[in-house]
Amino acid sequence: MSFGGFVAQAYATRYPLHPAKLILVSTAARIDFNEIFATFERIGGVEARRIAESYWCDPSPERRAKYIEVCVPLYRARASADPNSFKRAILKDDVAVRFNGPRNEHGRMDFRAALGQLRCPVLVMCGDRDPIAPIAFSETIAASLPRRLVRFEHFTACGHGVVPDQPEKALSILRDFILDTGNSTSE
Repeated sequence: MSFGGFVAQAYATRYPLHPAKLILVSTAARIDFNEIFATFERIGGVEARRIAESYWCDPSPERRAKYIEVCVPLYRARASADPNSFKRAILKDDVAVRFNGPRNEHGRMDFRAALGQLRCPVLVMCGDRDPIAPIAFSETIAASLPRRLVRFEHFTACGHGVVPDQPEKALSILRDFILDTGNSTSE
C-alpha cells in the first residue's frame, strides 16, 4: 500500500518470475503531481492544494509539518475510529524530505513499461477520494499490466486507506484474491 506499493513494484518488476501474486493498493506506477494537487483542491479546497504544492514541490521539515496538519487528514474519507493512530506512527521526516517530490526519487520513478513484464495475477485497489494516489494512478497501473492478470477494484466514497474506510469489502476482496488458486499460476 502507498509507499509499500512502490517497493513491491520495484521488486516485482526487477524479478517478474518471483511473486505468485501481487496486491497494489493506493499507489502509483508513476507520480503525476499536478493530478495530486488537483485532487487535493477537489477534496480539501484551494488551501489544501497550496499546502500540498508547497510541500511536494520543495520538501522541507517545516512544509511537511504543515502538510501533515492540513493535508494528511484528507487521506481518509471517513474519520478514523482511533483519532490518535497517526500520532503513534513512526515518521521518518528526513527520509520523506529526501525521497518526496518531483526532483527526488519519488518523482523519477516510472514502472509503467516494466509492469507489462509481470507474470503473476495482480490485484489493484483504490479509492475515488484518495488525494495522494488518485484513482487515475491505479487506472494507469491496471492499463500497464497484461490485461488477463489484472483484477481492478475501485472503491467509492473511499480515501487512501481502502481497508480502514471499507474494511468488510476490502478484506473480502483481499481474501478472495489470495485464496483463488485458479489464477495463481505463473506463466
